[in-house]
Amino acid sequence: MKAYHSHILRNLLNLKDLFSIGSQNLFTLNRPALLKESVSVAIKKNRKSHRKTLIWLDDRINPLEKKMDWLAFSPIGRDVNIIWLKEINEFQTWIHTNGLPDAICFDYDLSNSFNGFDCAEVLIDYCYNHQLLPPQWSSHSTNPEGKARINRLLKNYLILAKRMNFKSFTD
Repeated sequence: MKAYHSHILRNLLNLKDLFSIGSQNLFTLNRPALLKESVSVAIKKNRKSHRKTLIWLDDRINPLEKKMDWLAFSPIGRDVNIIWLKEINEFQTWIHTNGLPDAICFDYDLSNSFNGFDCAEVLIDYCYNHQLLPPQWSSHSTNPEGKARINRLLKNYLILAKRMNFKSFTD
């Protein structure tokens, strides 16, 4: 039993030498350089494995429905975390609480008095107030005029935001 405790104590002392409290009360690596590279490679791999977030804005279509490949409309692929929102209040609350997703799929015709175009306006207000470019988007709406309105609004904002040197939320 005593040998076991001394083994743990030795490992703790080695860890104490390896890590120290940094100036901002964070753990920083003191040595060795090889370990620092391993940690940075592990962090990069973790970022790559992080699944992107897609907001699916539609009041009736389930994006995971088996009969139809709705995720074909996703501008960031199928391997995503899906947030299914059905109306403008949910959309606005999610954006203001969580920030921007990686992408949004808009439907134009929603069941309440607001539509996908109104949600695009909420998105633009948020992006403008935070000086951000909009996330990637697409529209899966069967309403061609509504789909065109959403795309035109977001494209025009994107042009303006780039001229004003707004940053991508991922920068």
